[in-house]
Amino acid sequence: MPDAFSIILDEIAEDVYKRLGKRSNASVKLIPFNPTILGYVKANDYTIYLNSIPFGLVKNDPIKSREYLYVVLLHEYLHLVGIADEREVRKITTEITAQKFGKTSYAYSLAEKLTDPIDLHLMNKGIRPSIYM
Repeated sequence: MPDAFSIILDEIAEDVYKRLGKRSNASVKLIPFNPTILGYVKANDYTIYLNSIPFGLVKNDPIKSREYLYVVLLHEYLHLVGIADEREVRKITTEITAQKFGKTSYAYSLAEKLTDPIDLHLMNKGIRPSIYM
């Protein structure tokens, strides 16, 4: 039986494929590291390293934990499919999250906090900010 990480990662893979036409193999490893970093990926590695410290704050809430995992794993998955630009990844994460969960969700609130304020302002006015890289 697949674990929660695999289920959410499969869902993300489908959502990204529908949006961008790209896929990547990926796995998740839960480890503690600097709590100001939610997750990261390494070059030439298809593992998403998820920080167990901030995840521990939401893991007992089924809705928040699922939406938290979706946002953080989506962000890192977008890097794995080849988007290096951090601002672009944050914009796409916010857009996909808004479409999937709605703008009143915990997921959107988290994605919004991670998005560059100027990009968010433009997006809220219906303007798609340029790619910076």
